[in-house]
Amino acid sequence: MITTLTVAKEMFDAGVYVNAVLPPAAPENGCMLRISLMATITQELIDEAVDIMEEVLKRHGLGMA
Repeated sequence: MITTLTVAKEMFDAGVYVNAVLPPAAPENGCMLRISLMATITQELIDEAVDIMEEVLKRHGLGMA
């Protein structure tokens, strides 16, 4: 849970807003990060956000599922 909150904060600081999903909304032994996209988002912004998310997750030894 602490890692999920830390990752969410680091992504926010890097310019990507994600929602941390913690139990009981997530499985008992797991947490998730939820993103929301607007219809007006460009592919360029999506690519930038994915790059940031991958970088932050990599620093914590995690990958994107």
